Amino acid sequence: MKRLYLVRHGQTAWNEENRIQGRSDQPLSDLGRTQAQRLGARFASHHVTGIFTSHLMRSRATAEAIADGNGHGATPVIETDLAEMHLGAWEGLTPAEVDARFGNAYQQWRRSPSSVRIPDAEPVSAFRARVRRIVGKLTGQMGQGEYVVVSHGGVIAAVLADVLGADYDHLLRRLQLDNAGVTAIELDAPTPHVLWVNSTTHLDPAPLVPGTWF
Repeated sequence: MKRLYLVRHGQTAWNEENRIQGRSDQPLSDLGRTQAQRLGARFASHHVTGIFTSHLMRSRATAEAIADGNGHGATPVIETDLAEMHLGAWEGLTPAEVDARFGNAYQQWRRSPSSVRIPDAEPVSAFRARVRRIVGKLTGQMGQGEYVVVSHGGVIAAVLADVLGADYDHLLRRLQLDNAGVTAIELDAPTPHVLWVNSTTHLDPAPLVPGTWF
């Protein structure tokens, strides 16, 4: 078996406030730390071969909790290219604030991210190419086993778009990716295929309906 688990980081205060994070380096909230511990408990029964994480605090802390709960000696490896899309002038704002300051640009983003030019931000095409490169590099190095990649909503959506051959803009409008949700991809089939998306059975109570992913 060669399986990849894509884990979105636990909640931050900005997630709770529905603020766009992007590359802003926010720590886990109290709830986020609890979610991370529950992820550790979920993966305790798995013989995890490797754990990879973005360099951002919310992702690293989640990965460390998974490593602590798993107990099989996998140490999180930091890969900066697993970081969320840099969203420039939007970071720290709520969607309503973005719309007020940038002419309803967030509503346009939700319809068609690739059509929006965010001031000082990473272009969607460059972001997707970055994610494709790092995931290709990591999966190319993986042998048989179970691997965990702790990252961000935009990153997970980009991976799923590639695996499913889906249009990224179309997929973003139809996915729900909660904090501490787990998505699984089987890698050793003739072609990679998605086993499940956004499993949150380890969280109690169930997560709230999400606001921004980023």
